[in-house]
Amino acid sequence: MGAMRKALLFCLFLASVSSVKDQINNINELKKCGYGSASPRHGLQLLFWFAQRVDVDQNNQFHLNFTPNQNAYGFHYFGNGEELLPPLNPGQTYYSFGKLSGPSVNTFPRYVLNYYLQRYNTITEKQERNMDRLMVSLDNKTKRRIFRVFITAHNPGSNDFNPNETYEINLELILQIRESYCNDNVIFRTTQHYDDDDEEEEKRCRQFLTETGYSSNVCTTLNKRRMKRSPYPQCNAYEGIKLEIKTTTQGYAKLIWENIPADIMKNNNYIYIDICQNTYSSDPNEDPTQVGKEYFDIHKSSGALDTSVSLNAGLQPRLRLYTSYISNALFWYGPEFDGANKVIPTRIKGLDASLQLYAGHGKACARLYIEKTFSKWEDVLYYSWVGFYKSSQDENDDYYTYQYAVKFPKINNYITDNYDVYQYNSSLTIAPGVQIRFLLDKKYNNVLAQTTPWERNQQVTSVCDKGNLWPKPSSTWSDPEFFYEPEFYDANNVLPIKIQMYDAGLQLFTKDGKACARLYIKKTFTDWDTTFYYSWVGFYTSSQEAHKYYSTYQYAVNFEKMGDGTENFDVYQFKSELAIAPGVQVRFLMDKSYDKKLVETEPWKSG
Repeated sequence: MGAMRKALLFCLFLASVSSVKDQINNINELKKCGYGSASPRHGLQLLFWFAQRVDVDQNNQFHLNFTPNQNAYGFHYFGNGEELLPPLNPGQTYYSFGKLSGPSVNTFPRYVLNYYLQRYNTITEKQERNMDRLMVSLDNKTKRRIFRVFITAHNPGSNDFNPNETYEINLELILQIRESYCNDNVIFRTTQHYDDDDEEEEKRCRQFLTETGYSSNVCTTLNKRRMKRSPYPQCNAYEGIKLEIKTTTQGYAKLIWENIPADIMKNNNYIYIDICQNTYSSDPNEDPTQVGKEYFDIHKSSGALDTSVSLNAGLQPRLRLYTSYISNALFWYGPEFDGANKVIPTRIKGLDASLQLYAGHGKACARLYIEKTFSKWEDVLYYSWVGFYKSSQDENDDYYTYQYAVKFPKINNYITDNYDVYQYNSSLTIAPGVQIRFLLDKKYNNVLAQTTPWERNQQVTSVCDKGNLWPKPSSTWSDPEFFYEPEFYDANNVLPIKIQMYDAGLQLFTKDGKACARLYIKKTFTDWDTTFYYSWVGFYTSSQEAHKYYSTYQYAVNFEKMGDGTENFDVYQFKSELAIAPGVQVRFLMDKSYDKKLVETEPWKSG
């Protein structure tokens, strides 16, 4: 009896640990579970979007191909207080993606937002359009490596999650979603710049929705009339309408509209597109505060128009129909213009800070995100400055204007969990091609960050290229914490760690049962041996050891160079006499003292 009671208690304990249902391993299982299978739900679109932003390395490890900082894409910490998800392993944290309300709505592509941006009459429809979420367990240090992925949804009208709609997604299914709906001849935009006019990605998403049985049959107009149904079960007749705001060369809003159906053009006496300036809410089911409105008479189903409306965050195009002089029916909303042009902040290499270009009143502006733990940033960046350039082709000294980082005003009403935000409004007109750069000091060769040129879509190899799942290291650091070099597989599946403030990385690996250290020195870091003349790498039997209690050490300049290295890095190695074992660690110290540690590796793990 006692044994049976213990077994029962153990089963109850296991049941309380997690509410996750069975793991979903393929498209057919995803279809059968019925998760988010009809509009206005957006969970399947969110899952497809996520799959396009995941890379797989040579060791079959999954990584985000962007750093989800500053709450982009609704990214935020999830504490798992409800024990919705399984307990985490050490070094991992749960995060949530997919909240559409708030500023993050503007960072998603159009196909994720299609139903959120429409107006609904029933409470159920209003609740369903923003209830789906992705939960992801990521590594604590970089928030890039993916360990597990879950889909879930809020209970209607509640902040609680529904265990019956919570499923783990097999990581191989993420890869399948990314690869299965592809045209291998298509070249997609860089991962640094997501634009909602990427019709190819949207087309692929529609194919995915069709295969998973998604039905778009819950769509209403803004004037409380049902929309005309399409004869095709998977698509509403008016879902192809496109309204958006772009940029003129003079810093004004360019209005673009496409695919207004012929019956609308024929059956309405007057058709207008309003450009409204929202200040608090982009939710079409609320009444957003408007500080101004311009309207434009439309005579063609598709077109573009340069307006005199200064470019600002919160501009929103709205289609309005008149069947007579009296009626005034809002019919369709376009997405709000994102002040940063949908480009997430660029990490400033070697620093706990990021840089972002955005538009304000038609001018180019810069925003600095400084992590709150970076308490002495003003001392470190006292001579650092941000240059404003008309073109990415301009030399560093050919800036239009500039401002020192320490002179950026702090924005007290810009709320983030981990960052203080500083902004500067320049006199440069925002226009296609404009770029800002962060330079470390008064010299012109220490560029630590540069933004994607405004409204310029860089081209990279398609994510559908199955032979190149993990991109090669670029000419600039893609992440300030680590990078990946596919030639080496002896480091216990641990990526090299970025050495703070320098174009170099450190990695612990093993050879012949001994602890070894590898230095990656970027080939553009030509004076590294002078900079690191007194720098050394210490080998420690435990991460708990003080810096001075090393087992052995070697100066960085005495490491042996390994051939020609890689495309972007020279590689130097040193083999110690310390036996490799769980807990072993290497650390990089700047000089002969013991208090200037720049980086340390993760302790070696068994296996």
